[in-house]
Amino acid sequence: MRRTMVCYGTAALALALWFMATALAVAGPVPIAGARPVLGDAGVASKNGVVADAAPTSFAEVTAAFTASPTTGTLGDAVEASRATFSTTEPVEFDAVVLESGLAGKTANLRLFIFDPRGRLAVAEFFVNGVAAPADRTGFFLQVNAGALPTGRFKWLMVVVDVFGNTFVTPFQGLEIQ
Repeated sequence: MRRTMVCYGTAALALALWFMATALAVAGPVPIAGARPVLGDAGVASKNGVVADAAPTSFAEVTAAFTASPTTGTLGDAVEASRATFSTTEPVEFDAVVLESGLAGKTANLRLFIFDPRGRLAVAEFFVNGVAAPADRTGFFLQVNAGALPTGRFKWLMVVVDVFGNTFVTPFQGLEIQ
């Protein structure tokens, strides 16, 4: 009886370790996230209509959301690189511009959800905790690696939660991966 319990216990432990190792391998690399200061309102409106621009109604809101090719420059550079169609072989940057008084120098948590046309999650949620906000007007971004998204048409939204518990949600945005 004791030998059977030891065998089953060892098998259960080996199976649990295998599941943990497999889950880490399937999870893939962690997305890259960060923030850029928004200087005034420059760089928030786009000429190509990809950016959702709206007149601010309060100091705590998302004023723009868009996808772009990853950039290392300013928010204006990201807006210039904005588009809604990507190849599976290129990384995608998801951007949300937040206006929040007192956000400068604090951190925020970013969560990215990508939905299929039926409204179901198309891929596992992407999240990054502790992104430093350089200003009260901040352009948060989250970049996913090439191949992290399947082909198809999707809707996405980003949730930004600051250290005070305020939650900012982008409107749904369209995305096509070819």
